[in-house]
Amino acid sequence: MTRSAELQAVLSAIPADFAAPSADYRAVRKMFAPFHGHPVADDCVIEIVEPGGVRCGSYRLRGTTPDLLALHCHGGALVSCPLDVYHFYAEMIARQTGCAVVMPDYRLAPEHPYPAAHDDCFHAYRGLLASGRDPQHIVLLGESCGGLLAIGLMLRARDEGLPLPRCFVSLTGWFDLAVRGPAAPGRDPFLTAEWVRNRGRDYVAGQMPLDDPRVSPAYADLAGLPPLYLQIGEFDTMRAGAERLADNARASGVSVVVEHWPGMVQGWQGLVNAGVPEAAAAWAAIRRYLQA
Repeated sequence: MTRSAELQAVLSAIPADFAAPSADYRAVRKMFAPFHGHPVADDCVIEIVEPGGVRCGSYRLRGTTPDLLALHCHGGALVSCPLDVYHFYAEMIARQTGCAVVMPDYRLAPEHPYPAAHDDCFHAYRGLLASGRDPQHIVLLGESCGGLLAIGLMLRARDEGLPLPRCFVSLTGWFDLAVRGPAAPGRDPFLTAEWVRNRGRDYVAGQMPLDDPRVSPAYADLAGLPPLYLQIGEFDTMRAGAERLADNARASGVSVVVEHWPGMVQGWQGLVNAGVPEAAAAWAAIRRYLQA
């Protein structure tokens, strides 16, 4: 596949050491900082709410009355991106999907190791249900490390007998912190396998191996989950974990749609605001899935 000029320009600007295995969590936060904190358009209404006692952003586009609510577990490698610098991503979801959006400000590692982030995302979901939200009008999104938080949220909800959301959408989600399986066939400028493992170690803090199903849901019992929609980039470092998750889900009787996107890397969907046509195409596919 020939990449667009817009995508090539973005990827060529990524520093060669963006995901250096030697980087600690402080270096990760510093490296991520220029990619976050973008302004939000005037027609995006933002409120801070606390479903289940968890601080969250609530987002909608002025003048709209969306039928669906997207609960988004954001990325940031489990160590970065507090809510206040990530409003722009929720706005992007609202604009691209037509959904209202709620995004938890989950606690970050290593200051808050497992299960802090998992707990926060789960309690936010449970709080939405307690407020009267119809779970069949809630769609769950997980971007990057948010993928494992979202699946973890659903597994806990299932085990506690709570109603599950309408479906789950993965934006190159992380599902295997051990990063096992065949390597992607080309370079992913945003991730390396050992860098991901190090972020996993920041989160688990020695409590469990990285392939423990509690933090790597590719190895979990997925029976009873709602439909899953997984967008997988050809060169994404985390593709093998997503494929393992899909295989395990199908074996458990879960409905799964997997889309392999040639030439794409970790998190390319987030480049839609940079005018990258491949990102716009990915969001158009997500919107079609949600509408169907």
